[in-house]
Amino acid sequence: MYNKIKALLFILVIVFNQSLKSQPGIRGQIIIDSTLWAPVVYLSYITDFDKMYTLKYEMILDTAHINKNGGFSFSTDYLPEGDNLLRVHICKKKSPPVSLIIGGDEENYLFIIVNKKFHTIILDTSKTGIFKNVRFEGYYPNRMLQQIDEIASYLDSTSFNEPQIKNELIHNAIFEKLRNFADTCSNPVVSLYALNKSNFEKNYPVNQVFYKKFLSKWRRERSTYFNAFRKKIPILERHGIWLNILVAGIFLVLGFVLSWAYFKFYRKTHNLLGKLSIQERKVFALLMQGKSNKEISEILNIGLSTVKSHVNSIYSKLEINSRKEVLNLSTQI
Repeated sequence: MYNKIKALLFILVIVFNQSLKSQPGIRGQIIIDSTLWAPVVYLSYITDFDKMYTLKYEMILDTAHINKNGGFSFSTDYLPEGDNLLRVHICKKKSPPVSLIIGGDEENYLFIIVNKKFHTIILDTSKTGIFKNVRFEGYYPNRMLQQIDEIASYLDSTSFNEPQIKNELIHNAIFEKLRNFADTCSNPVVSLYALNKSNFEKNYPVNQVFYKKFLSKWRRERSTYFNAFRKKIPILERHGIWLNILVAGIFLVLGFVLSWAYFKFYRKTHNLLGKLSIQERKVFALLMQGKSNKEISEILNIGLSTVKSHVNSIYSKLEINSRKEVLNLSTQI
């Protein structure tokens, strides 16, 4: 009888622990060097992907003490509905709570996606660094974040000793893989997480079709993250539109100015030609052909002195001074 009661209690403990694990909230276990790190975990709310690496006091939602077994927990009842991007971090002893170490072996933060209807469990078993060997249980999007971070981590593997073109090709291949991940992902916040790792603001101009299709796919999504993302895309589109309008405007003005100058010169020239007599027009036509005074005299059967008189009259009426200017006029008429 005693053994049966003992077995029943054991089963109840297991059931209770499993039930506790499945309760909504954030629970975790982390191994820290107590001589270096303070036994406190901070939870920050990320409202915009642009603020992922920003840390201010007003961003910190809650703190949790790390017990002697490395355990900690947070309630999530107060979070907005849907998926929320959060950051957990710890600080070195005597450092302020807003100390964020980005990169290197002492990087002290971790991004997670939390939905207050589900539980999220963070298990960090690494003994060589903080959040270096994390395993997620519970809410599934966090495992996808790990896959994205793993893909993005190859960006840091490029060498300064390699040719720049090779590094650019590697980066482009990684960014393409991140875009493909975002395109096939079923979770909208995870999709945006992947795109923000892909340097989308710089590669948008050459991948506009992709982003238009992406926005069309998530057109019903109304989270704060997507609303912020949509504001960035139209800004980039407007830049392109205004650039096209500016270029078109420049060509339009240039065309108008050239047309105005041409027609003004054309009218002026023809008005001047209208001042020539019939005989002067004949002389002018031969001048435009490059004929000499003697040749004009023979062709029109007039005296050389008469030709010279006509030429001087033509110069005066057309406001020119040489045969070269006559030839220039011939190209404009």
